[in-house]
Amino acid sequence: MISTRRSVLKAGLAGLIVAQGSVAFAGTGQKQTFDQWLREFEASIPARLAAAHVAGVEVAIVSKNAPTPYAAAFGYADIAANRLLTPDTPMHLASVSKLFTASALVQLFERCGLDRHADVNDFIDFPVRNPHYPNVPITPHQLVTHTSSISDDNYVGFDTVGDPTESLSDFLRGYLVPGGKHYAPNKSYLPKHKPATYFSYSDVGMALAGYVVECVSGQDFTGYAQANLFGPLGITDAHWYLRQFAPGVLAVPYEYKNGALAALPQMSYPDVPSGALRCSVTDLATSLRAMIGGAIGTPPILSAAAVADMLRPQVSPKIVPYQGLGWVQEVVSGHPYVGHSGSDIGFATMVVLTEDQNHAVAVLINTDEGDWSAVSDFRASVTTDLVHGAQLLG
Repeated sequence: MISTRRSVLKAGLAGLIVAQGSVAFAGTGQKQTFDQWLREFEASIPARLAAAHVAGVEVAIVSKNAPTPYAAAFGYADIAANRLLTPDTPMHLASVSKLFTASALVQLFERCGLDRHADVNDFIDFPVRNPHYPNVPITPHQLVTHTSSISDDNYVGFDTVGDPTESLSDFLRGYLVPGGKHYAPNKSYLPKHKPATYFSYSDVGMALAGYVVECVSGQDFTGYAQANLFGPLGITDAHWYLRQFAPGVLAVPYEYKNGALAALPQMSYPDVPSGALRCSVTDLATSLRAMIGGAIGTPPILSAAAVADMLRPQVSPKIVPYQGLGWVQEVVSGHPYVGHSGSDIGFATMVVLTEDQNHAVAVLINTDEGDWSAVSDFRASVTTDLVHGAQLLG
């Protein structure tokens, strides 16, 4: 069984995924309609699932200016129980969760009139400084752009079967504060790069962004997300903790091992805001529509100004080609997209936007990605096909 959480970006590959086996659309000499694309796409999926040894996949195309035009699911949520996957089956989003954490911080700071570029120590109840640059503040803006100099190099062994037993506050104090049980000055922080000068993808940094939301709002991060992100959108079955779901609801995670798909345990970790959200592709689609500027939610979860701010480049291209607030660059089949991928034990996920940012596509898979396995190729090919379908919508 795979014992550690992985991230494409952590591996230093900037989300590079090569699609194989996509449905061929070009060369017919005629403009394809969305309905034609859809028939070909759905007809292709069963064979592609089998070839990639994938238990199941949920997919969606999101439109900023209209209700979700397409959401579907294929394969199994639970093979042993013969339970099919549906678009309403909650699945572990892994690092796609970071889009929600960044949205919560941006929303809260805008509503409270706070400065994301201020010292993070102005907002939390324990000190955070890179010991190698003690006079350089770390800011909330840096946390959601992965430029804080907080490092994941010391992030080992925190995955747990079931919900975490360590609180977010205790985990962060132990990891980031001298004397903490997880603290290592040369691994908890980058020793050679001061804040705001270097891109280093950090789960711990995003978890701290979630803790900033806790401290500023005066309520638990997950409670804030429920009240201010999910509630206004009418989403009732998106949760950050396994205990919040009824039995037999979640998609079971799998890995392909010894010629068969084997079920894995549901797992989590104490840095909950960085990747522990579970929701269905239908609820993810609703959320994405709001994140790209769809006028939904009462009140809207993000203002038009906040949407534009989150999506525009926030970091010098000399540091990283593209980095928004939470949003990162994903390269799929050689094409750079604004989006976010996720990879966790038994799950692989992807969200990308079309170039005009009027549509988003989402792919949720309940099979472990492994080290650049057929699951990675399957995720890339399905993502590529969905983008094509989204473009046909105009």
